Amino acid sequence: MNNLFALLPPAVNILVTGLFAGMVLRQYFNRHRAYQLYWATALSMAFLATLAYVLMILVQPTSAAGIFLFRIYYDLGGALVPAWLGLGSIALVSSPRVTRISLIILSLLSVLATGLIFLATINLPKLAQIAGTPGTGTLEPGFWLVTLIVLNTLGVVAVVGVAIYSGWKLIRRQSSMGRSAYTSNVLWANVFILIGEILNATAGSLARFMGVEDIFWLIMALGWLVLFIGVLLASRRSSISKPSEIQTNVPQPVRSK
Repeated sequence: MNNLFALLPPAVNILVTGLFAGMVLRQYFNRHRAYQLYWATALSMAFLATLAYVLMILVQPTSAAGIFLFRIYYDLGGALVPAWLGLGSIALVSSPRVTRISLIILSLLSVLATGLIFLATINLPKLAQIAGTPGTGTLEPGFWLVTLIVLNTLGVVAVVGVAIYSGWKLIRRQSSMGRSAYTSNVLWANVFILIGEILNATAGSLARFMGVEDIFWLIMALGWLVLFIGVLLASRRSSISKPSEIQTNVPQPVRSK
């Protein structure tokens, strides 16, 4: 009964991330924007990670299936999601070439992190008590931790950097109404995405450093909600004409014959 009660907050996260991932993926199929694909990928990873967590509890965490599901949960949710969100932010404002290079680097790091997490030693007594907690300290320290820190740091730096860059563009282009409206939309999108990532990171930090684990999944749900608002704002940019696409109908002076 206690385990079932502990599964309620993660179940909410499954619904939230699943709904958001489906909506962003549909937007990608309609508009084919690279940043929508990467954000949909990150949201899908979050959905699968939380689903793996719930299934792990149901099949008993220390069983063979439970251990495998835990590794999936920790790999996708702990290591990969923040970095792939950051890749979406990069794709939102950068050139296709920069995005491709970032994608290659992130893919290599993701494969490395996945391999290390699946080879890491698990503290089985800790895993047995994971229900309702994020599972902090369940994996024994190792090189996998370095890749996790690198991926999380790159993700946060990308989101913060793009938010600052968008704000800088907005300040420089205030004189143009069309450009200001366009840039402001991108700025606020990244501000909400940044806040969402901070909330998600806060949930993990509270659990890891302060032992506050009971509200981990509730904070995560709030973080995903705020982040999704940012994704929706970014998607609106597709319907806003860029300054180069705005045609102004300026009356031409009448020439005398």
